[in-house]
Amino acid sequence: MPNTNPWQYWLEETPSALYQAKVPGGISPSFVDYWQRQQSRVMGQYQGALGGQALGGQPPSLRFEEFLGEYPWSQRWYQMSPRQRGLNMGLSPSLQWNV
Repeated sequence: MPNTNPWQYWLEETPSALYQAKVPGGISPSFVDYWQRQQSRVMGQYQGALGGQALGGQPPSLRFEEFLGEYPWSQRWYQMSPRQRGLNMGLSPSLQWNV
């Protein structure tokens, strides 16, 4: 089925807008923060994938939206410790016990 979005070209020409538009809703705020903090890393990996295509003698034709669709978000998220994910798994650091 062909893409009928007349703005698709703009999204491909403005990958930062596409990236921010893809931030998933209805997920934990810590995952949304993680997604937003990863933008420069993901953009760099995308540029590297395009460069790899060019070095391999192929036209750099990977669309950013396709790249984002194949990016292993969940795998990377769950490889992180709960603390790295921003999850508080115990007593608050500001809580002190006076004995």
